Amino acid sequence: MAKVRSLFWGIFICSSLVIATAAGQSLRVESGAFQFPNGKNRVRVPFKFIHNLVIIPVQINNSKPFHFVLDTGVDRTLLVEVGLYDSIALHDVEYLYLRGLGKGAGIEAILSNGNTLKVAGVEARQQQLLVLEQNIFNISAKVGMEVNGIIGYPLFKEFVVEIDYANKMLSLYKPGFYPMKRAQKAVKVPLTIEDKKPYLKARAVAEDGKATDVKLIVDSGMSSTMLLYPTTLPPSFVPHKTIESFLGNGLNGEIHGEIGRIKAISIGGFELENPTASFPDSLSVRHALTLNNRNGNLGADILHRFRVVFDYANSQMLLTPNYYFKKPFYFNLSGMEVMCPLPGHNFYAIANVFPDSPADKAGLKKGDNIVSINGEKCFEKSFTEVLDALKSRPGRKIKLKITRDLKVIETILHLEDVI
Repeated sequence: MAKVRSLFWGIFICSSLVIATAAGQSLRVESGAFQFPNGKNRVRVPFKFIHNLVIIPVQINNSKPFHFVLDTGVDRTLLVEVGLYDSIALHDVEYLYLRGLGKGAGIEAILSNGNTLKVAGVEARQQQLLVLEQNIFNISAKVGMEVNGIIGYPLFKEFVVEIDYANKMLSLYKPGFYPMKRAQKAVKVPLTIEDKKPYLKARAVAEDGKATDVKLIVDSGMSSTMLLYPTTLPPSFVPHKTIESFLGNGLNGEIHGEIGRIKAISIGGFELENPTASFPDSLSVRHALTLNNRNGNLGADILHRFRVVFDYANSQMLLTPNYYFKKPFYFNLSGMEVMCPLPGHNFYAIANVFPDSPADKAGLKKGDNIVSINGEKCFEKSFTEVLDALKSRPGRKIKLKITRDLKVIETILHLEDVI
């Protein structure tokens, strides 16, 4: 038995796609199934919804409840961060090497077998847990609360999983017990489960109106709209107007590329117009290009516009539009990234400013601390409230007060859609 104690500190997943290789070792298969409390066919789990990520409580080996991102893009359960005063007892450990999206060589991890996981009273024994040696995602700082891990396939394979984004409620059903009337009102989208991850077929329409059929991994842990691999698409598919950007972190390090806007994406007959799309450079996705003939990832900025039901047993996803469905797609109207250096405390700092962006034009710099927004003090605002103000709508003027080198500076930020 080993104990994990305060291994890392930090956050957010831009692409949580994980490709694990065991450095010459073979990974053992999980054998424990989740068991419902007696007499129940469904459990409901309220969740936190920040940066388009669903965050739920998970217990490990009778630990306190930890916060985990619910992510269809991972094939097992990952532990990425433990609090300073927290510890988790782990069983039967061995060391592995992982690789995935990003330009680096990958990272080392610990594989632990024989663990017990609990979600809202639903329990599974003999579960695998991967503990990352480096906290490469920094989820906590970017969502403003402590996030300890990521859970994916082990949960989805056992249940019919309903994510009600509008009401922030996760429901887990025993197979065969999802309400028939609700299922009949939804649109069924076929899924294929390959390497423990769900794939769907969609139709992407380029800015010139030409449509291309694409195979996408459904990735609820990717907060953006979609990630499309340029080398798998027609040469003219990448939009003429793009901006170079840091797209996030994968297991191999930083993911860089371009962000632009395509004409539409069609899923199960639903057409979403003018979505933004990320186009990673080939080096960032070199390990993913040959896997399952896929063209990219479908992210949570699209998924959250529906009530989504994942039914792996019947190879389908059910979609019902919610009030987010017609919301326009925007990319970072402020032109900066904001983080919470002390997760759980209302203290916000600028982590990055894009060149020639609204934030850059307003004179904001990396490292500035945001004191107030439109006269309202930030220490009285949640991280979600701060983020909502900075992405409200193009053309809005926001009065910011920041501190820099012990000086108080006031400026006007003009929100702008730069794509």
